[in-house]
Amino acid sequence: MTDAAIAAVARYLDALRARDWDAVSECLARDLERIGPYGDVFRDRDSYVAYLRDVLTGLSGYVLEVGRVVGSADTVFVELAETVDDGDTRLRTDEGLVFDLDGEGRIRRVAVYLRTSVREPRG
Repeated sequence: MTDAAIAAVARYLDALRARDWDAVSECLARDLERIGPYGDVFRDRDSYVAYLRDVLTGLSGYVLEVGRVVGSADTVFVELAETVDDGDTRLRTDEGLVFDLDGEGRIRRVAVYLRTSVREPRG
């Protein structure tokens, strides 16, 4: 199931990048748990998708770059970077995310770990 788990997470990241909220929702289990880097926790799919929609819709110049992806039968680790416009600069945040999947190929848990944020010149 390693390939299936990686494919499920890839679908989620693609949907997130496209801001396709219906597709994002379809990738997640109803009883999703999301643990964020600032002590923020979501315990259901709908509130988490609403949070993502609110946050990402308000970000200018949002870019999601996926780096390394490593998976096992039901757990996938992804290194990624998110970059947004921030005044006269761009803010790049490198992160590690751990995804746990349920038996139906949906993401049931997401844990987000921030590595570093750096400001880059625009252009």
